[in-house]
Amino acid sequence: MAATKITIIGAGSAFAYRVVSDLIRRPTLAGSVIGLVDINPEALDLSARIVARMISEMKADLRIEQSTDRQEVLPGSRYALNSISVGEPWARERDVEIGEKYGIYQPTSQTVGPAGFARGLRVIPHAVAIARDVAQLCPDATVINLANPLAAVTRAMIREAGVTAVGLCHSWRQSMPVFASLLGIPQESLDCVSVGTNHLTWALALHHKGRDVLPEFLARLDSPGGRALLDSMPVTREIYDAFGLWPTGYDLHTAEFFPYFLTPETHGGADYGLQTRHTTQESFDAMWAGRRELAEGVRPLDELLAPSEEGVIEIIASLLGAEEPACHIVNIPNAGLVDNLPKEMIVELPVYVSSGTLRGLKVGSFPLPVVQLLATRAIQQELLIDAALSGDRRIALQGLLLDAQIISLDVARSVLAESLAANAEWLPLFRR
Repeated sequence: MAATKITIIGAGSAFAYRVVSDLIRRPTLAGSVIGLVDINPEALDLSARIVARMISEMKADLRIEQSTDRQEVLPGSRYALNSISVGEPWARERDVEIGEKYGIYQPTSQTVGPAGFARGLRVIPHAVAIARDVAQLCPDATVINLANPLAAVTRAMIREAGVTAVGLCHSWRQSMPVFASLLGIPQESLDCVSVGTNHLTWALALHHKGRDVLPEFLARLDSPGGRALLDSMPVTREIYDAFGLWPTGYDLHTAEFFPYFLTPETHGGADYGLQTRHTTQESFDAMWAGRRELAEGVRPLDELLAPSEEGVIEIIASLLGAEEPACHIVNIPNAGLVDNLPKEMIVELPVYVSSGTLRGLKVGSFPLPVVQLLATRAIQQELLIDAALSGDRRIALQGLLLDAQIISLDVARSVLAESLAANAEWLPLFRR
């Protein structure tokens, strides 16, 4: 056994249940401690009760520690999982509304666009404070970041606190059923070399039994089945046609990195089948009511006990040497893995995970147009971090001006002013 301590910060989110559902299936990690931290006492209490019920029902050998103060739980942690959000969901709703006033539509608003930028301004100071506590209280711990904007938050934690940190997201996996269906190959037997920045990644290879079948997939796009597939993924179709590389993940995410798809002329993206996600008070209340039923034992746990696709526990088990080394798509510092991208940039690519080691795959170079897209995002992320930690409005404006959806300097100034006002509660540094 390789008992360890895993602390989840932001444990009031559903992410905590998905981590536990995977942890209880791993006898190699029996005896481990799960630290649950959330600054919302009610959310923490509900999560702790639900997690305790999951552990009891599965008769797992796991122990819980919980607190609203992370400094009480972090000591002794081998892994610190960051899944915080700040001001959600209503801050996001306001950010999206501000953008739409200026013809900017943001289906997910998790990474880029003015709403993604505002999310970063809210989250990054807290993420850096967490990273500094990790550096002080459990300096040998690995931080696994799940908080969006994922690349910028991961970069900020590394840059400002010097911790070992990786980012983890499984959006790229949405392409696997697409590859499998057109090739007639079970997706479990495919390995994708998906590379880029989080939520804008590209398939550079697709391995099946030691052979790259990506060229075969691309060739089949000219078949009736391939044309039907392209019609069902209009953003992917257009980006592939323009850049010659197949983007992985959701059309919703990919579209936000370009100025072409989410405009008044496309009816906010509806012409490409894109719809903006919204949280209503009714759905928000229903979510909390459901959690209370789970905590009180009124609702069955079946929905929570299924294996997740998060990959966190698999990575931890390999890092501990409790399971065989494995390859995962992870966000790490580039450090020359992609030749023509900045070395400090956080890149998402295949990483070989073994006992105590994360080794990224060397993938060579991207074509120049894609380099421009990705390198611009890296620069924007640095400006976002600088602005979030300084409260400097000029730096924030500069970062916003690099966003693909910003159409003019006047719009950038107006959006920034309104965003800072709407988010003033969570942006104290900008009040000075």
